Amino acid sequence: MSDLRTYLMMLFCGASIAGTGYLLYPWLEQLIINNTQTYVAWAMDVSEKMFRPRSKTWITTAIAFPTICLALTGAVLTKDYPIICIFFTVAFGMFGFFSLRMVLQFQFERRIQLFNEQLIDALTLMSNSLKSGMNLSQSIQIIIQEFPNPISQEFGLVLSQEKIGLTIDEALEKMLERIPSQDLSVAIHSILILRETGGDLSETFETIAQTIRERKKVSGKIKAMTQQGRTQGIGLLIIPFALMLLMYWVNPPMIIPMFTTQLGWIMIAMMLILQTLGALWIWKIVTIEV
Repeated sequence: MSDLRTYLMMLFCGASIAGTGYLLYPWLEQLIINNTQTYVAWAMDVSEKMFRPRSKTWITTAIAFPTICLALTGAVLTKDYPIICIFFTVAFGMFGFFSLRMVLQFQFERRIQLFNEQLIDALTLMSNSLKSGMNLSQSIQIIIQEFPNPISQEFGLVLSQEKIGLTIDEALEKMLERIPSQDLSVAIHSILILRETGGDLSETFETIAQTIRERKKVSGKIKAMTQQGRTQGIGLLIIPFALMLLMYWVNPPMIIPMFTTQLGWIMIAMMLILQTLGALWIWKIVTIEV
C-alpha cells in the first residue's frame, strides 16, 4: 500500500510538472527568444563601439557554445542526484549564457577607463593647439597622430564622419553616444555651447582638464581608504576554499562526503550562493561614486 501511494504521488507530481510546462511553454519560448535577440543586439552594438565588429552568427555561437558545454558539465557532475542535477545544469547553463556579456562588459569598461585616462592629456594638447592658431578639426587631427587607441580611434571616427557630411558638432555628439563618460560629456557639451555662444575653447579645455585631475585625486584617496574593505572581502571569500583544501589535506575522509553526497552538494550550492551575495554586498559598500 505504501509503495502504491508513493507511486501515485510521483505520478501526480510528474503529471503536474508536465502540465505546467505545457501551459507555460509558449510564454517561456517567447521570453527566451526576446531575451536572446536583445542579448545578441547588445553584444553586436558593444563590439562595434569597441571597433571589433562581430557577425550575428559569431555572437550567437559565442553564446550557445559555453551555455551547452557548461550545462552538460553540470549535468555530468551531478548525474547521480536528480534534483541537484537539475539545479546545477540550469545554474551552469545560465553562467555560460551570460559569460559573453561579462567578458564584453569588462572589455568595454576597461576601454572607457583607458579613454578617460587619455582624455586629460588630449584636452591639454587641444588647448595648446588652439592657442597656436589651429582650429578644432586640426587640433583633433593632432590627437589622432599623437595618441594611441582608444582615443585616437574615437577622434579619428569623428573626423571621418565630418568628411562624409556630418558637422563636427554632430560627430562629437555621436562619439558621446559611443563613450558613456562623464568627463567626455562635460568636454563635449562645453565645446557645443561655446561654439554657439562664442568663447575661449583653449581656456575651457584647460579648466576641464584641471577639474578632471582634481576629481581623479579625490577618487584615488577614496580608493585607498576603501582598500582595507576590499582586502577583507577578498580574504573572507578565499577562507572557505582554503579551509576546504586544508581539511582535505589533513583528513580526506572528513571532507570527501561533501562531494559525494546529495547533502554535500546542497551545502556547496548554498555556500556559493551566499558567497556571491556577500561579494556583491561588500562591493556595493566599498564602491563610492565621485
